[in-house]
Amino acid sequence: MTTARLRVLWTLLYAGLYAGALHAAGDDLPRKRALDDRSYAATPERLARGQYLAEHLLQCFVCHSERDWDRPGAPPKDGRKGAGAVLSERGERRIVAPNITPDVATGAGAWTDDMLARAIREGIGHDERPLYWGMWYESFAALSDEDLAAVIVYLRSIPPVRNALPPTRLPPAELQENAAIPRPIIAPVPGPPPGDRLARGRYLVSVADCTGCHTSWDSSRNPGLLAGGNLIVRGTRSAFSTNITRHESGVGYPVDTFIAVLRSGKGGGLSPIMPWAFFRGLSDDDLAAIYDALGVVQPVAHYVGNAGEPSHCAVCGQSHPFGDHNRLETPAGVRLEPAQLERLAGRYYSRAYDFTIEVRCDGRRLFGRVDEEPEIELIAQSATRFLAPGWVAPVEFVLDADGRATQLASLEIERVLLERMP
Repeated sequence: MTTARLRVLWTLLYAGLYAGALHAAGDDLPRKRALDDRSYAATPERLARGQYLAEHLLQCFVCHSERDWDRPGAPPKDGRKGAGAVLSERGERRIVAPNITPDVATGAGAWTDDMLARAIREGIGHDERPLYWGMWYESFAALSDEDLAAVIVYLRSIPPVRNALPPTRLPPAELQENAAIPRPIIAPVPGPPPGDRLARGRYLVSVADCTGCHTSWDSSRNPGLLAGGNLIVRGTRSAFSTNITRHESGVGYPVDTFIAVLRSGKGGGLSPIMPWAFFRGLSDDDLAAIYDALGVVQPVAHYVGNAGEPSHCAVCGQSHPFGDHNRLETPAGVRLEPAQLERLAGRYYSRAYDFTIEVRCDGRRLFGRVDEEPEIELIAQSATRFLAPGWVAPVEFVLDADGRATQLASLEIERVLLERMP
């Protein structure tokens, strides 16, 4: 399984809403549902909630606007909010964020509510084409039905802007791969339970796609979920995402500092590629809930910067500032008897997402492999929990009454369960 494929797979796993993450041979692509006649009533509550989501958490205007890079945080240029932009153009590949203002001729003014809903959460355009995967519909799939309605109500309210743009253009091979990603959503999406702050934080982290930017999906070695090192390019600008796990090399500071960093962009010094100017509008309660959710994942030692000379990093295999601060060390483990490890060995499969983890025992050592990726050693932290250096997250075995493993869980922001195969 390639790293890029893993990135798509794990994003889909976070949403947890699809019938499967990888397409089966013979499927008609893109998979999509028929449009319906839904219509979202515009209420003051929806308008306010939709503005809050679109302008801050979902960062709609990070992509769908021309941005003023000369101002702190690079907000949308005056009068261009939602008018779309050509994000990149190189050879036969052109990426365009379309005009989503209510302009009828060049924007979304003639689109139905379900055209917008299907595009936002399911990756199918108003013209039935699969949207480019860089549109975060994989993360927006977790957006609750009511929050989706609020966003659409708000987008209907912004000033129309006449701005004709060319379509996105992809090479044939990428077109085919891109068409395999969308999945229809046919069940209700309720959102987090009221009053559960950690569940709300997980929801916010999911739809904001924090894992997409702050996980080094394309490096030769994955340092871990949210551990930074992802090189993000926006036109002629680029930056490495930082480590936001609860480690001193990441977010090893209290929640008040975390909120202050996002409010000010580290005093305006944070790269505008990190959309802090949009996140700064989130409430203290939501930022604190995000902080709590980030603290669920395994802390990782990974120093990443964007100032100074790049140097080789043993943790992610790339060259970036502060790379030489990092050392690849085998974590300490606990000693388990061979008989204990033998009960964990086996093949674990996710039928819903069509991937396999194979676990084998070699004396007092346990090894794991995801599909055809290189094998790694799993380091015991207890009789059931193991660190998995180079994977996205640690794993935990679920045992039956006889002590035999029946499931394997990837310990991410949400647990991802795989069943043991006979």
